[in-house]
Amino acid sequence: MEELKRFVASNSGSSNLMLDRMGITTEALEELIPFIAQRLQNLNSLALKNNSNPLTNIVDCCGVLGEVQSLRSLSVTIDEEEAVAVPLLVPQLNVLNGNNVGTPGRRKSQPNPHRKSQPLQGRPGQGNTTSDIDLEKISGLYNDVKMLYSNGQILSPADDRRMTIAFDKHVDAVTNRLKERRNKLEESYERRTEGLMAKHGMYDICFQEVLAYSETISPPLSAVLKKIRSIHTGLFQLVPEIVKDTVEATGVRGEERVEELLEELEETRLELERSEDETGQLLEAAEMLESEAKVNQSEMMKLRKQLRKLTTENEGLRSELSGMGAVKKAVVIGGRNYPNTIRQDDDNNNSMLALPPPPVREEKKEDNNTSMQNTQIVEQEPSIRNLTLKQLLAFVDELYASKEKYDKKCAASKLPRETMEQHMYTFLNQRYGLRSLIVENASAVIKAVNSFHQQENTVAVFGKILRNEIDEEFRFVQKQLKDTVMDLLRVHLKAKHVRKPDDFIHSLAENIEQGVINVEEWTDIIQYMYNEDDAMALGVMLKDAARKYNGQRIKEAKEAAKKQPRAKAGIDQDLNGKMPYADFLKVLLDFQLLGHDRFLTKFRDRFYEVDKDNNGIINEEEFRMLCGVIGKLTGKGKNAKVVRSEADMRSLLETADPHNNNHITFSEAVACLSGDIVEMVVDMHSRQQRLKEINIKREQKGFKKIQQGLAP
Repeated sequence: MEELKRFVASNSGSSNLMLDRMGITTEALEELIPFIAQRLQNLNSLALKNNSNPLTNIVDCCGVLGEVQSLRSLSVTIDEEEAVAVPLLVPQLNVLNGNNVGTPGRRKSQPNPHRKSQPLQGRPGQGNTTSDIDLEKISGLYNDVKMLYSNGQILSPADDRRMTIAFDKHVDAVTNRLKERRNKLEESYERRTEGLMAKHGMYDICFQEVLAYSETISPPLSAVLKKIRSIHTGLFQLVPEIVKDTVEATGVRGEERVEELLEELEETRLELERSEDETGQLLEAAEMLESEAKVNQSEMMKLRKQLRKLTTENEGLRSELSGMGAVKKAVVIGGRNYPNTIRQDDDNNNSMLALPPPPVREEKKEDNNTSMQNTQIVEQEPSIRNLTLKQLLAFVDELYASKEKYDKKCAASKLPRETMEQHMYTFLNQRYGLRSLIVENASAVIKAVNSFHQQENTVAVFGKILRNEIDEEFRFVQKQLKDTVMDLLRVHLKAKHVRKPDDFIHSLAENIEQGVINVEEWTDIIQYMYNEDDAMALGVMLKDAARKYNGQRIKEAKEAAKKQPRAKAGIDQDLNGKMPYADFLKVLLDFQLLGHDRFLTKFRDRFYEVDKDNNGIINEEEFRMLCGVIGKLTGKGKNAKVVRSEADMRSLLETADPHNNNHITFSEAVACLSGDIVEMVVDMHSRQQRLKEINIKREQKGFKKIQQGLAP
């Protein structure tokens, strides 16, 4: 296994990985796949066929591969039944075992500074330079720099967007300058020198971000880095002049002198790489300094917490003294993507305005003569309290109930609805009223969602609603699914026990709900609820879940058999085809969520394009833009568009924004345009199928394939 891991690590910069016919066992393969997904983030094609055994743990393995967003082609030994489930578990996959499995509605990839770029080419007829820019290596270093800002965690969307845009602009500027300058140069040594200068320019964006980060943690360290950068820049600015003077002094223009100059430039490049290593060591020192600073600040944080506790008690006393009818002032919380807003709520005022999420990334230091009232304190990640799953689910239920009451109140008062994210802060503000408590509880909820979203489907649905990735009403679909499954289970049991009374059937169903369900029961349910393809895919997932459950039971049975050998045979025979009802229900709920998420992918992309401030709310003008691209397309290729009359637009606006508030949430847009979303998905699928048929005929006649997006 270690030898295989070393082989994978040696190919970490490659987009293709070939592991065919290497005699890898099933156990080794299942251990190797997570390592591949972790080390090869730019992996595009993976070949695993013809090893010792076929892949058995398909759900877990494909779940890991699904995190590799760049993966487009997979070759693996797998049963035909299980092949149906792979595109659902790895949605970005285009080719499986040589067959096209691309599906309509796949979301567009976002800009990524770590994309693999082709080397820059030289002038036509003059060949490539030997100093081609390796953007993959540069973007990898830039990614390491980005991780500094998030302390090794996932960078916030706003910071990631800012740094991504800065990287892309810098790359474009350096690339365009290199092409412009090199096209004007005649001598090969001049073009290669310019390429080396461009490579130095590419790395400079990494140095700039390191300087910006070091300034926040240690100004002395930042000063040292600035000096190093100034020295390196000065050295490289002298390179073109040195090369030019050397050539003119010797009077040599031939290839021999060029090779000598290139050797000198190569030594300069090696010196730059050594400097990069020194920079890495300085960054490690910076992280140590930051850790020491956190330790030194721990006592201060304790004192601040005590002060906040006293402040809370003081505020409570003031509230009691102010009387029952006093107006409660809202806390103003500023967010990066939302305007500051205030909520007022008293006996005579029913106005409700959204509270945007609070900032949680920085801490303002106070002067010695500044009071604590002028100090903004933000909890760091380690201080966020941990919620249990039971506590989180209780909070979600309370929040859903509050949101339903609030929506009814808004409808009666003809006020705009809030998104679920906004209402969470409104709900916390009503409950606590203090900014520090709102921030603390919101952070704890978000942390718990990130911890439990894979374990509990209800949490996964809540997280996607909170991020405006699916509509709020989908939670009712999941509830209806649970009820339908239980009804079908009772029907199955009634057909099996025709002569038994309803009380017996009800009791039997409850026992299954609290215990295990067998293969006959869940097979009958999914075949009734789903079409043939979906039922087959679900069957694969359920068999895998049952196999894992049974494997654990067998392991426990073997441990028990060491103490009671006679009990082993009976235990083993009782395991086949059974699984906990809770596990069975979770597979169905996750499958339903996955399908709905994929169904909304294209719509979500279009909504994000018009929602400029990224808060899940659009106005009438943006809604009109959205309606122009959602629905059945007319026309061909790039000229295809959605045609709507003004009467149709007014009807849609009346449905989405009946009170003319110029305020339409993501969920309201989904509900209003659900029919058009179905039309769009079906139309895209039919166009894709038609394109496939046309290309098959063109290939038979020897013509070139038509590319995606050019089909009629």
